Amino acid sequence: MKRFLTAFSLLMIMFVSVHAQSDDTVEYTYVYHASYNESRQQAEQNAINCAKVEALRNQYGTVLSGASATSLITKNKITESKFVYIGGEGEVNGEWIADLMEPKITTTLEETGLCVTATVKGKAREITNNPIAFEAKVLRNKPDVTFESTEFTAGNNIYIHFTSPVDGFLTIYLLDGETAYCLLPYANTKDGIYPIVHGKEYIFFSRDVYDEDDDLNAIDEYTLTVEDKHQDLNQLYFIFSPQKFTKAVDRFRKTDNGTIYPRMLSWANFQKWIMRTRKNDKEMSVQTKYVVINPIKD
Repeated sequence: MKRFLTAFSLLMIMFVSVHAQSDDTVEYTYVYHASYNESRQQAEQNAINCAKVEALRNQYGTVLSGASATSLITKNKITESKFVYIGGEGEVNGEWIADLMEPKITTTLEETGLCVTATVKGKAREITNNPIAFEAKVLRNKPDVTFESTEFTAGNNIYIHFTSPVDGFLTIYLLDGETAYCLLPYANTKDGIYPIVHGKEYIFFSRDVYDEDDDLNAIDEYTLTVEDKHQDLNQLYFIFSPQKFTKAVDRFRKTDNGTIYPRMLSWANFQKWIMRTRKNDKEMSVQTKYVVINPIKD
C-alpha cells in the first residue's frame, strides 16, 4: 500500500509539472501609430512586434525593465525590422514559439500619419529557465567577424560565426515569406543536427575557413539572391539545444537552369515543427536575425 501511494504521489508531481509547462494559445490586436519617418513596411512589422509583446504580457506578466518585441517573419516582403522597446513596462515573462496564423494587417492613413492594426495568434509559453547565451554573427562576403552585417546585395556570399558556452547541437534555417530553407547541417551530412563544442569558434558556409572535423567536400556555400529586382527580407533561425533533436522533414529542389536550392519545407510546416520541438525541449534556445537583400542597381 505504501508503495502504491508513493508511486501515485510521483505521478501527481509529474502531472503538475507537465501541466505547468504546457504551451498556451495567445492572441492580440494592436493599433500602431507610425512615426513620420517610418515606411509602411516598417510600421507593419512594428505593429506585429508590439502585438506579440502585448499578447505575451497579458498571458505571463513582466520581469525586469526594457522589454523588446519578439517577431516572426510574415508572408509579405518587408524592408526592415525594428527593435521595439516598450518603455517602463518591463520585459515580458514569456516567449513566442510559433505562429498559428499569419498576422492580419490593416492600414489606414490618418491626419497624424499611418495607422496600422495588427492581429496575431500563436503558441507561447512562460519563461521558466534561462536561455543559453550563444553568439551568432552574420558575415557578408568574407568569413571574418570584422565583416559582420545583416544587409546584403544580390550576389553577396553569406557566412556565419558561431560560439556557445555549452556543448550542444545546432541547426540553422533561413525563412522567406513562404519557405524555410535548412542551411545547417550541410546537405550531404548524415545527421540532422550539427554538434557544437563549448567555447569553440565556428565559421559556417566557407571552404576557406572551416572546422577541422568537417568534410571539406560536404561544406555548402551560399550566395544570396532576390527576385524581380525588389528588396527582400529573410529571417535566420539559429536553433540550439544541449540535447539532441531532430530537424524538420525537408526536400531538395533543382530548377531548370541547374540552380540547386538548400533543403526546404513550407513556412507552415516549419512553424508546426518548431512549435512541437520547443514544446518537447525546454532547454532549447532560439535566436532570430533579419537579413536584408538589396537588388543590384542598374
